[in-house]
Amino acid sequence: MAKVIEPPILMSRILAFVLAASIVVLAALGFVLYKMIPLERPEVFFLINATRSVNVVIEPFDANNANNTSIENYKRGFIREYIIARNELNANPIITRNNWNNIVKPWSGNTVYKNFTSTSLYRKYMRNTQPQNVSCYVDFSDPEHSDAIIKTNRNDYTVYFRWICKNISGQPTTKNYKIQIKIQTDLDKRISGTMENLEKLKINPLGIQVTQYKIQDDKDPLSSDVIGK
Repeated sequence: MAKVIEPPILMSRILAFVLAASIVVLAALGFVLYKMIPLERPEVFFLINATRSVNVVIEPFDANNANNTSIENYKRGFIREYIIARNELNANPIITRNNWNNIVKPWSGNTVYKNFTSTSLYRKYMRNTQPQNVSCYVDFSDPEHSDAIIKTNRNDYTVYFRWICKNISGQPTTKNYKIQIKIQTDLDKRISGTMENLEKLKINPLGIQVTQYKIQDDKDPLSSDVIGK
C-alpha cells in the first residue's frame, strides 16, 4: 500500500519550500540593490567640440584609460578653477567667501584645507575685516612659461601664474608664483575630506581633491603682507 502524506505535513513542506525560495529571491534583490547604491549618481561624459567644426562629440568616460586626453584636460581645468577660486579676491567679499566655502573646501584634502584656513587673509575675510577696495585675480598667461600647467607625474603638476592685485588707488601689484600641486580622484580610492555630498559631486564628478599645495620660494598669496594691511 502506497504511503500517503497527510495534508498538514504536505502543507508544511510546501510552505517551507516557498519560504526558502522567498529568502533566496530577497537575498538576490538585496545584492542587486547594494550594487546599485547610490541610486542617484553622476555619470561622466565629455562633450568635445571639434576644431573648425560645429559637430559636438559625446565621449564616454573610460576609467581604465589613464592616458585619456579628455580626462587630462579635465584635470587641468580643475586645477585652473581651484587656483582661481583659492586666490582671487573679489571686490565683493561675499563672493570670495562663497568660493572658499563652496569650491576650495570640498576640493581640498584635509591638510591642504587646514593650511589654507591658517592664512592671514582667510581669517580676515571670515571675520569680515578684510582690506577694503582690494581686488585680485589670477593670470595664467605667463610669458616666461608657454605652458602654465606642467604635468610632472601621474597626478603631480607644476603650475605657474601671476597674481595681480589692485587697491583703492587702482595701481596693480603683480607677483609671479610657482605651485607644486598633487591631486587625487575617486579612481585612486584614497580620497579624504568632504567630497561625499552628492551635490558637490555633481560639480566635480571625478571627485578630484588637491592633496598637496606647495608654494615654491615665496609666501602664500593670501598672506596679508603681500597686498598690505
